[in-house]
Amino acid sequence: MEPNRYSNIGKGGIVKEGIFNRFPDLIPAFSDNYWSNARHKKLIIVGESNYFDDNADSVFKNPEKWYKGDDLQHLIPETKKTDVNNWKAYRSFDRLCKTINNVLDSNCEHVYDEAAFYNYFLRPATVRGKNRSFKKDCTQMDREVAEIALCGIIDIDKPDIVIFVSKYAYMEFMKYSSANGYNSNTLIDYVNHPAHPASWHHKNGNGIHKFEKLLKEHWI
Repeated sequence: MEPNRYSNIGKGGIVKEGIFNRFPDLIPAFSDNYWSNARHKKLIIVGESNYFDDNADSVFKNPEKWYKGDDLQHLIPETKKTDVNNWKAYRSFDRLCKTINNVLDSNCEHVYDEAAFYNYFLRPATVRGKNRSFKKDCTQMDREVAEIALCGIIDIDKPDIVIFVSKYAYMEFMKYSSANGYNSNTLIDYVNHPAHPASWHHKNGNGIHKFEKLLKEHWI
């Protein structure tokens, strides 16, 4: 993937230099199979956000400074780059991989082998005990930048299907992309987050059962 692939997304807007010129660590993560695997179409799995502890040496709690400020050294400190990089290993990915293997009859060892992964909100959430949701932190600026960023990624990469693993992020994207008249040929839906077994296997069917159904109907 060329380094400037997403360089024009959001340029001249809230993040004047371009969203992924300011935040190159936050671009989608994917392997070569994303482009060339004949066994399936192109899928992007979208999480909700990254998260920082209160002691992070970062301006992340201030949206104005995060998206517009001149203090670039205190956006994502070196000690936190592994916390936000979309290539990092999530234990909950094992559940996604297991479902992918069931659908493909394959030996997927990591989600990146078969799909792209991206976190929707660009600003990290604040860890509040066991709560790592972005919902309490979200501002209008976060919503606008997140929507512009993902729409730009979809326009460039042209995935066949986007599956959010956060209902909250999905609803925010659908609300604001609809209000802005955004249209694409990509199927966009959500499933429950796989990190929580009760939610992933919930009887409402919005976890593993829905994920498998979406893959079978729209991905392979």
